[in-house]
Amino acid sequence: MTHRLPKRAFIRYSTAATLVAMAALIFTPGMASAAEWRLSPTVTLDQSVTDNARSVESGKEADMITTTTAGIAIVGNGPRLQLDFNYDLSKDIFWDNSDLNTFRHSLLGSGKVELWEDHIFIDTRASISQQSLARSGGLTASDRGAGTNDQSMVVNYSVTPNFAHRYSSWADTDLILSFSEVRFLDTDTGAANAQPDANRNITLTTVLRSGPKFSRTKWEVNGNRSFSNDDTDRESLEMSGEYAWNRHIDFLARVGRETIDNSGINADNSAEIFWRGGARITPGPKSSLRFEVGHRFGGTNISADASYKFGTKAALTISYEEEVKTERQNLTDNLNNVARDDAGQGLIDPLTGLPANPNALNFDFLDKTTLQKTFSIALNGQSGRNSYNISSSANIQEDKNLNTEDVVVTFAANINRRIWPDLSGGVNMNISSTIQSSSGAEDIIFTSGAFLSYTLQKNFSGDLRYNYLKRDSKVAGDDLEENTLSLSIRKQF
Repeated sequence: MTHRLPKRAFIRYSTAATLVAMAALIFTPGMASAAEWRLSPTVTLDQSVTDNARSVESGKEADMITTTTAGIAIVGNGPRLQLDFNYDLSKDIFWDNSDLNTFRHSLLGSGKVELWEDHIFIDTRASISQQSLARSGGLTASDRGAGTNDQSMVVNYSVTPNFAHRYSSWADTDLILSFSEVRFLDTDTGAANAQPDANRNITLTTVLRSGPKFSRTKWEVNGNRSFSNDDTDRESLEMSGEYAWNRHIDFLARVGRETIDNSGINADNSAEIFWRGGARITPGPKSSLRFEVGHRFGGTNISADASYKFGTKAALTISYEEEVKTERQNLTDNLNNVARDDAGQGLIDPLTGLPANPNALNFDFLDKTTLQKTFSIALNGQSGRNSYNISSSANIQEDKNLNTEDVVVTFAANINRRIWPDLSGGVNMNISSTIQSSSGAEDIIFTSGAFLSYTLQKNFSGDLRYNYLKRDSKVAGDDLEENTLSLSIRKQF
């Protein structure tokens, strides 16, 4: 049964747990006074013109769009606290197509606090954004409401307390209780449509790992039990070990037992024994390589990653992973993987180095469990006044129940340059293609853009941006093209 909440209830309930948890991080006695805080309210006025206001293939309408945004950013740093919180409320006003006028909420936050030194920790995260749940749905070249019926306000948050204890130098333990929820709510524009059901998940994890006494042979026992309201419960018990053969080579091994309900791996939801073995090679301080292979999820299972640092300002990372999960669990994992940028630029995707968007989907939203295989490669760096992020990925989604497979490949590049002390600019491009689709909906989505940003005075800046979007689809009526040009001013208080 589809469950909907009105907008006020969404603000009141869907994010309440996370906001309370983040407030607890800020106002915990002793934490606020010991931390350094940066509070940055902002106001942005953006005027843009588009040649496809309704995001359609034919009958395109040009329009002017005025967008006002009020936002706040809170950053806290302390010995036992770390908080990054960003919230924006935007209002899009279309000059001719007033039925597309909309409010948009955007939130991304991550907080960590140590309540009892070395023992009790809390990690809380949240993300709210407007997304299309279908690759064939409404897309826009710029950041604005699409106004199509496939849009959803995705609310994604988690609260994770962790109790840790060290048994002298022999062993460490963690008891982790995680509550997460993903909700899909109607947006302000477009006809009301059936949104996917909300997902609430409680996961209990217990970990016992070797302490400093085991310098050459490390081991870990991990027990996990997950309860979900969408009948995708899972439990696992895993034992893993690591042996340092020398200072460059470590041998890895793991074995376990796992049950995943309604995954299609075992028709009767019976338990599966899995194993994996491999090695980690560290030739020097700049490079590392890990490769493991074994049996899991009903077949051969591979996990690998590699990294190489080119000096101190550039790094290449490669990874390959296979995991069985639902799309809702995938969104939760994306949120948990968000990291703080070392350069102080906010929360980022640690692989690409770009601003994080944990609610984005590579595939059409499927209300089922699938086997997901992901290969990613990224090159991030800085050279003088230039910074760059280049990444590519291949994503495979296998439905074990229907024996179908979908494949999406992506390539993205961003290059920015500080032209003058007060002027910076950049260009970007992204290609995403469904090269295999179980529904026959192969497509290519291409986006590109360029910008100039000028600091008029302290905390006051202006941006000029151009963005382009083109989608070629094998499904009739799903082609799309749009050009936008925008000029904005931003004041930070």
